[in-house]
Amino acid sequence: MNIFRLLGDMSHLVAIIILFHKIWKSKSCSGISGKSQVLFGLVFTTRYLDLFTSFISVYNTVMKVVFLVLAYATVYLIYLRFRSSYDSESDSFRVEFLLVPVAGLSFLENYAFSPLEILWTFSIYLESVAILPQLFMITKTGEAESITTHYLFFLGLYRALYLANWVWRYHTEGFFDQIAVVSGVVQTIFYCDFFYLYFTKVLRGSGKMTLPMPV
Repeated sequence: MNIFRLLGDMSHLVAIIILFHKIWKSKSCSGISGKSQVLFGLVFTTRYLDLFTSFISVYNTVMKVVFLVLAYATVYLIYLRFRSSYDSESDSFRVEFLLVPVAGLSFLENYAFSPLEILWTFSIYLESVAILPQLFMITKTGEAESITTHYLFFLGLYRALYLANWVWRYHTEGFFDQIAVVSGVVQTIFYCDFFYLYFTKVLRGSGKMTLPMPV
């Protein structure tokens, strides 16, 4: 464990809590992509199956359980508790275009051809693109509430900090996880335009971040 990994985990946790609190407090999931949240729930489920097979540390176990609980609680709020506020028309990204290639790639590029390893690899690849339905939804509607952009900022910060974590581990331990690093770089790239808009618009006090409408 190093400072970049710890800060990355905390940023990830803050992002999820921000989103959950936003939905619970406003009793609305307006502007939130349920599809992205389902994908993140699938990411955590396939990645944390080792909860049943191995023990790393109390911290590791607690964080995994918290992420799983919050992910499924958020999906519950969107699709059941506050379903009437869910904008299914705007949340129209075709997730099969993500799931099929990711599933195929996880069988072709992995570290060991075993069920748990393939599912772990699947989770890494899927996480790198799971945010796309949310970004697509924001682009389609043309704007995002500030609280939603804060959620996306901390989610992107988590990935950037994990990149720093991998650089640190490579220089201090000689450790290099090609699958995780490449997927992390891809995911961080998706946030680049968002980071620019976040710093130039949201942090200057705009209530909503306005984006160009798709042609």
